[in-house]
Amino acid sequence: MDNNIRFIVLGDLIADLYYYGSKLIGIDGGSSRFNVIANLANMNCNTVAIGGCGSDKFGKTVLKRYSKLGVDVSRVKFRDRPIRAYNLSIDQAMLPKLSYECSKISPVTYQNTWYEDSLEELEYYKSQVNPNDVIVLDKLDTFSLDIIDNVECHKVLDIGHSNRLEKLNDEQITALRKKISILQLNERVIPYLMQRFKYSDIKDIYSLFQPKLMIITRGREGADIFFENKIIQKNLINSTREIDPTGAGDAFFSVFIKEYFNNSSEINEEFIHRTFSQASSLTANVVRHVGARGHIYERTLDKLSLENDEYEREQI
Repeated sequence: MDNNIRFIVLGDLIADLYYYGSKLIGIDGGSSRFNVIANLANMNCNTVAIGGCGSDKFGKTVLKRYSKLGVDVSRVKFRDRPIRAYNLSIDQAMLPKLSYECSKISPVTYQNTWYEDSLEELEYYKSQVNPNDVIVLDKLDTFSLDIIDNVECHKVLDIGHSNRLEKLNDEQITALRKKISILQLNERVIPYLMQRFKYSDIKDIYSLFQPKLMIITRGREGADIFFENKIIQKNLINSTREIDPTGAGDAFFSVFIKEYFNNSSEINEEFIHRTFSQASSLTANVVRHVGARGHIYERTLDKLSLENDEYEREQI
């Protein structure tokens, strides 16, 4: 891979705080685009975070973990606020026996530390981007649309929820055409787009956006992959018993991003088959661990409390 290619994430860092009942038992970074960057860093890619981070003890711990992964955090500025954070509740049924198939760990509520976007220095972020960079996006807010329209670089976009599109008018959606290198959608978004634009064929969605590569993930069923007006349907042969499926789609996306740019943006059927196999292997590992990045740390439920012990020692 060209060492000049940097994979970049913009915006303030987010923490995932894992609770068992009222007890904090684990701390990690969160949010889809940051999960993609963490996976890319774990695959020895050149990764950069540009944004901010709460200056409390949780924020400092999360920033340190990004640094240990190899993410360049030199452009992350501390905010005079606690870090933005999700509270995540561990299902009690998961604790006695790790082989149980369990429901997804789900967000309980935002912490009251969720400070306003107005603290983010959007023009500064944009000034740090080079034409050869790859920006990872996971939403279509005003800032993301500005990046897509006005910043000269590669963009990859993961849309995991239809509410990312509901606030946009049809003109804003069609304006995305040919501006995204890799677009990943999931099975929740496709019905929304089909109904909104009155499509009868899933290929129409590819025509709507016209990215270089479009991936529609279908969970345990596999994925549909589009390029050059072709579609390849890939099915998962062996389904892995899940402990926690959080972050599986982010990891899957990261493999396609890495291999696409590693392959000089060339796509053919052999590339699709090879990359799908690699991505599926990684996601099978992801769901056997707790949290979106548990596979990176080999985190199982019994290790969460050890992570918190490590965090407590770091604060002394």
